[in-house]
Amino acid sequence: MLSNLVRNDKGFTLVELIMVIVIIGILAAVAVPKFVNLTGAANEAKCAANRGAINSAVAMTYAAMVANDPNQAEWLSTAAVGDLDDSMFATGSIPGCPLTGTYSLSSGQVDCSQHGM
Repeated sequence: MLSNLVRNDKGFTLVELIMVIVIIGILAAVAVPKFVNLTGAANEAKCAANRGAINSAVAMTYAAMVANDPNQAEWLSTAAVGDLDDSMFATGSIPGCPLTGTYSLSSGQVDCSQHGM
């Protein structure tokens, strides 16, 4: 009689397993679209950081040039990204767009062919 009262049930029922699978499926359906767009946002943020670094290098180069020779004030209107010194950047080279974009310099501001200004 005592053996009938003490049952030794182990494991999960089929209904419990199906409910867990359904919940995981719902969570995945909600989370996956949010993570898909993170790559594009990361590339845009990296491009913006690179443009900021190049803008800073342009400003430092321009300030040094004008301080040494005030007649160099027009340098900014004709400067190109390739005119910068690679040693001004932490990586030792002028950074590039994380995608296939190219940087151009226009009136002291860096533009990216992929991400704009």
